[in-house]
Amino acid sequence: MKFSEFNLSESLLAGLRDVRFEEPTPIQQQAIPPLLEGKDLIGVAQTGTGKTGAFVIPIMEKVLQSNRDGVKALILSPTRELASQIDEQIFAIGYHAGISSATVIGGSDFSVQAKALKAGVDMIVATPGRLIDQKKVVNIDFSKLEFLVLDEADRMLDMGFLPDMKKIFSWLPEKRQTLLFSATMPDEIQRLSSSIMKNPVKVETERSKPAQSVEQRAYYLKSNQKIPLVKGIFHELEWDSCIIFTSTKKGTDELQRLLKKEGIKAESIHGDRSQDERNRALAAFKNGQVPVIVATDVLARGIDIKGVSIIINYDVPNNSDDYIHRIGRTGRYDKSGIAITFVTRRDSRTFQTILDIKGNKIKVVEAPDQFIHDKEFSWEKDFEGSDSKPVKPESRQKREGEKSSEPKHEKATVDKSTNERKKSKKKKQDKRQIKQPDVNTANRENESAPDKKQPQQQKGRDISVRDGRNQSKNQQKQQDKVQDKAVKKEPLKTTEKQKIVLPPVIDQAIERNKRARKPEKGLWGLLKSFIPKLKN
Repeated sequence: MKFSEFNLSESLLAGLRDVRFEEPTPIQQQAIPPLLEGKDLIGVAQTGTGKTGAFVIPIMEKVLQSNRDGVKALILSPTRELASQIDEQIFAIGYHAGISSATVIGGSDFSVQAKALKAGVDMIVATPGRLIDQKKVVNIDFSKLEFLVLDEADRMLDMGFLPDMKKIFSWLPEKRQTLLFSATMPDEIQRLSSSIMKNPVKVETERSKPAQSVEQRAYYLKSNQKIPLVKGIFHELEWDSCIIFTSTKKGTDELQRLLKKEGIKAESIHGDRSQDERNRALAAFKNGQVPVIVATDVLARGIDIKGVSIIINYDVPNNSDDYIHRIGRTGRYDKSGIAITFVTRRDSRTFQTILDIKGNKIKVVEAPDQFIHDKEFSWEKDFEGSDSKPVKPESRQKREGEKSSEPKHEKATVDKSTNERKKSKKKKQDKRQIKQPDVNTANRENESAPDKKQPQQQKGRDISVRDGRNQSKNQQKQQDKVQDKAVKKEPLKTTEKQKIVLPPVIDQAIERNKRARKPEKGLWGLLKSFIPKLKN
């Protein structure tokens, strides 16, 4: 089937030829006819199947057939990148038809957007928050509006846009054609559609299932193995570009720095970056100037980047829908791709919901402790659904076998060298003990070796000192001097093996103190203490 079979305007067909849209995708084949007939529509299709073209093409055809006397279409998008991409496609396809559009998104020049809205356009592509801000400044006239499109509606609900969306709905005329497109259809979307749509036609292709053109792989590993594994994947696989998804904005910047440190050119993109920074990073990635881009889920929805070879889920996504969107960035337009997910122990429960996707096939293995580029990256077994279990690669099993069969003489060599190190360490400790001996240690050594004591009298004291077998005379003298100094400082203790002879003067003083009368207590004792002074 060709686009010419839809009876589109020649100017529109010329734009389709410019962007090389020759044959419609399945979702476009099913969605374009009822939209041209003026019916509301719910489109459910996996990402990367051409949903943008499915609503942009028929809306532009209807705009060309209208009076073009005001804003005819409003397209709401959850992210700036997706809104910019939709606007780019409108410009490219509608170039020959002269259809005008304005992008109203955060992070861009507010005054430039306001000027475009005041000048008047056929179509507005916006994020809900910025559109509300512009409506406070610019009196946007929606009275002539004929089309409302909610692109990636499930994502907008997840991001908390429902209050803003309801406020925007209140500005629009009730008589309009409403289109809702999403990759998934949770209950919240069904309730929303019933409140804003009238007898919608439902078009659904491959709901909640990853594209068959994407080869899915997963690694069970530890957190510190992630960076080495990324390097190993880049070394083993043939690839041109890679998107690495993380769960947090901070983690995105940290991973970018780590990759640059490892010599891998990378850019990062997340919600806290300014729009200019995001545009530059995305443009550099699309142009091939930078082969790797690290991003949060802002890059997971609807972004059309051609030729993405590998998708790496550095962090496991929060749910199976986010997983489908992420890996949908590769394997687009009948091209093949590889999606790899890193699974740590704490991610096991979340990853199980991904394994439970009906008909989904993921090759799951356990990451090796070390990575050898030419051997380690062999995924051995296909697993289907919840029966998937991690398997050790053969190379790891071989290494474990080699470790268990190590020859004993190698171990003995290690033990011998260890003993030599211990001996040398002990000698150093002995030398340190000679320089700074401990008196208590010396006394214990004297007591434990009484047969080797040599009594020596110094200054009226008998001190026993152990004769060191391997000590020189100078070392012995030095030890004796230090011990003498230490003994003077320490309180003297009398034992059976170490007797202290006190001088006669000290003995007489001790006896005199024993015979001395103790002072009386109380007031009488105080008075008696003054009697000797009064006598004098």
